[in-house]
Amino acid sequence: MFGTLLRFRLRRDRTQLTVWAVVHFLVAYMVVAAVNTTYGTPAERAATVKVLMVTPAILLFRGTPQGTSAGDFMALLGLTFMAVLVAFQSTFLVVRHTRAEEATGQTETVAATAAGRWAPSFAVIALGVIANVIAMIAVAIGCLAGGLPAGGSWLFGAGLGMVGLTFVGVAFLLAQLFPASRSANGWSATLVLVAYVVRGLGDATGTPHLDTLTLTPTAWIWASPIGWAQRTLPWSGYSRGWPLLLGVASFLILTAVALLIQDRRDVGAGILAERRGRPTASAALAGAVGLALRLQRGVLTGWVLAVVAGALLLGSLAGVMVDQLQTAGSGVTNALEEIGGGGSMLQAFANIGAIFSGLLASAICVQGAMRLRQEEAAGGLDAVLSTATARTRWMLSFVVVAAVGAVVSLVLGGVVAGAVAGSAGGGFATWFWAIVWETPAVLVFLGVVALVFAVLPQATVGVGWAVFGLGAILGLFGPLFGLPQWARDLAPFAHTPAVALPHPNFTGGWVMAVIAVALIGASVYLFRLRDTRPGA
Repeated sequence: MFGTLLRFRLRRDRTQLTVWAVVHFLVAYMVVAAVNTTYGTPAERAATVKVLMVTPAILLFRGTPQGTSAGDFMALLGLTFMAVLVAFQSTFLVVRHTRAEEATGQTETVAATAAGRWAPSFAVIALGVIANVIAMIAVAIGCLAGGLPAGGSWLFGAGLGMVGLTFVGVAFLLAQLFPASRSANGWSATLVLVAYVVRGLGDATGTPHLDTLTLTPTAWIWASPIGWAQRTLPWSGYSRGWPLLLGVASFLILTAVALLIQDRRDVGAGILAERRGRPTASAALAGAVGLALRLQRGVLTGWVLAVVAGALLLGSLAGVMVDQLQTAGSGVTNALEEIGGGGSMLQAFANIGAIFSGLLASAICVQGAMRLRQEEAAGGLDAVLSTATARTRWMLSFVVVAAVGAVVSLVLGGVVAGAVAGSAGGGFATWFWAIVWETPAVLVFLGVVALVFAVLPQATVGVGWAVFGLGAILGLFGPLFGLPQWARDLAPFAHTPAVALPHPNFTGGWVMAVIAVALIGASVYLFRLRDTRPGA
């Protein structure tokens, strides 16, 4: 039965696994191609590494400098982002086949057959292992296609596969703890971001060695699976495979603990039980907006806190940059200002930080629009429409709650980043308005996913995360990958006014605002024209 269940899941996920494999290959190949074209000579790479090593704020988003070879530079620029992609693939896959299937009754149905209760879990674990082996191979082939040495390419791919394997164990354990898939997914995504930030702290607070153009990270890096992948040093000449064992051991321990918990809990229940509701509903639940707010409050709270925490970290790093720039030589300072696109490095960093904050806030909009589909599929929509609530009012309630949540997160993030950075000389107004002006771009994400829900509801979740991922790749890493300008312009963040830089152009922001309103209006209109599709 184990083999049958595994084959069934492989067949069910064949499209998603293929898409993920293509994405991993293309990202790896594009990073290598960008290194070869933009930083084609050791001298160019050495000059850039010197700048990065005295700029902890940039190391937070990049990686550990370990030399000037093409492979070392590729690992510096691309490893951490690719590790986040692999981690998200693993967590979404595991939660979808565990907690989500329990919620729909599929797990109990399978357990009632000869398969029993253990075979489905082992099939999910095996599927997670296979998915990460595929990711490892795709990444390695992408590196090889770009012309990097074979040994380092396979070790690089193995490091990313190890990160994904670790988060298979993380997601499997969280699926036992939480009673709902959205909680398990939310906490899994939070832990992925925590691993990214903790790894970044290890690099940002490390000790640079300008004579060898390497950096020794602090102990923080060993607290993150992404850091373990970095410490394999795939192309440095000092490559080592033993850090991979940390990920394998974590995977085995986490899955063993999760299996023990699963054996002691009821199907459909979590260790952390949902709080019992009040005997009577509050007055706020009398309307559609109150219901939408209640259903999305967990997602809103989590992402608002994430935006504020990210803003606090970014503002704090602005102070670190001030200290570094005061001790850096004039050549480094000039290079940093050149990277800033006409402004100072502090202004450029504020601009990047604003995009990062906008990306986190856009997750509120993406998940808010996804919630429309989840309610429809679960039958909640039909239950609401059986009352006096109109379709337009129901849909707009979820859209408005998501939009307001995103705006509140950006305002709070702007206040926090501006207050912290302002005390270090970064400028309150610069940070505040740079983050707040991400609002139009963020609302475009809401309009796009809402339109997909109105036209092709079954594709809402898949397209939603794809749009979010493309926004991250094009908005934050488009220049790194050497993508043409027309491709970068597909990201809403490309049109946000760069308020932190000199002479910002506000036209793009107003255009994005008009597009967002038009998309939302079209989605509401088209939703009124189609039938509801619960369970489809």
